[in-house]
Amino acid sequence: MKVLKRFKLQPLRRYNLSILGAQVGVYAALVSIWTLVTMLIEHDINTIQESIRINALVLFLLLIVFMVNFYLLVPYFFEAKDRIKQWIFWIINLVFIILWDKQFFNIYNATLPSDTTRIGFYQFGVLWMILNYAMVVAAIFVRYYIRHNALKRQLREQKQKMTEAELAWLKNQLNPHFLFNTLNNIASLTQTSPANAQRAIGQLSELLRYTLYATQPKEVSLMGEIAFIKNYINLMRLRSGANVEITSQFTIQNSQLLIAPLLFLTPVENAFKHGISATNPSFIHISIIEEDGNIIFLSENSNYPKNATDKSGKGIGLENMYRRLELIYPRHYRIHQVIDRNIYRTKITITPFEH
Repeated sequence: MKVLKRFKLQPLRRYNLSILGAQVGVYAALVSIWTLVTMLIEHDINTIQESIRINALVLFLLLIVFMVNFYLLVPYFFEAKDRIKQWIFWIINLVFIILWDKQFFNIYNATLPSDTTRIGFYQFGVLWMILNYAMVVAAIFVRYYIRHNALKRQLREQKQKMTEAELAWLKNQLNPHFLFNTLNNIASLTQTSPANAQRAIGQLSELLRYTLYATQPKEVSLMGEIAFIKNYINLMRLRSGANVEITSQFTIQNSQLLIAPLLFLTPVENAFKHGISATNPSFIHISIIEEDGNIIFLSENSNYPKNATDKSGKGIGLENMYRRLELIYPRHYRIHQVIDRNIYRTKITITPFEH
C-alpha cells in the first residue's frame, strides 16, 4: 500500500509541467484556429472580435474544468478508492458545473433578443454541460494513462533489475564450478605428471584472470571468448592420453561480434568430463563459426557417462547455461542436444543483438 501511495504522486509530479504545457498549447491552438476560421468567413470586424472573445472564454472555462479536476478533484477524491469520496467527486463536479454555467448564461441571457433565440441558447446550454463533463472524464483518463504508463515503466525497470541480479548470480556460480572441475583435473595430474600439473596451474591462473577481470561487462568480444576456450582446451590436453583425439575449429569473419561471457564454457567442460575414457579411444571436437551473422557453437564427443558415485559438477553448469541463454537471448537462440550412436552432440545457435 505504501508503494501505491508513493507511486500515486511521483509520476504525476514528473508530468505536471508537461501536462500543463500541453493544456495551454491545445488551448492556444484551438483559439488560433477559431480566429483564423472566423476571419476567413466573417467580414465585420465587430463580429470577428466578439466571436473570438466568446470562443476564447468558452475554451478557457473548459480548460479550467479540466485543470481543477486533473490537479485537485481526481487525485484527492476519485482516485481515493473510497465510494463516499467518489460520490463527493461527482457531486462537487455537478454543483460546480451548474453554478459555473448559471453564471455564464446569466451574463448573456439578458442580451438575447427573442424567445426563439433563448430556446437555441438553452439547447446550447445542454451541449455546454456535456462538454464540461467531457473535460471531467478527460481529466480522469489522462491521469489514468499517465499512471498506467508509469506503472508499466516501473515494472519493466524492476524486472530488469531482477534479471540483472539473477544473471550476476548465475555468472558468479560459474567461477567456483569451473574452478572445482579444473582443480579436479590438476589433482589427477599431480599423481601422473607433476611437470604437466605445474604447467596446468600456470594456465589456470591465466584462465582465472580472464574470468575475474575480463568478464565484468554484460557482453565481451567473441574473439576474447574464443581465446579463453583455446586456453581451456590446451589445459585439458595436459591430462588427456594418447588415445584421445582433440580438435578445434574457430572461423569468425566479424571480429567485432560481442557475446555474453563464459556462455560456452559449460558444454566445453562437459565434453571433457563425459567424453574421455581412461581405457577406450575417445574424441572431442569443438568448433565456433560465424554463419550469416549467427554464432554457432558445436561440440561432439564420445559419450562415457559418469556413474552415480561421481560427485563433480552435479549438473549445475547445464542448468546455469539454459537459464542464462533464456535471460540474455530470449527468442534469439536455439539449442539442440542429442546422443546418436554413442556420440554426444551439442549445437547452440545465437543471433546476437545489433548494436
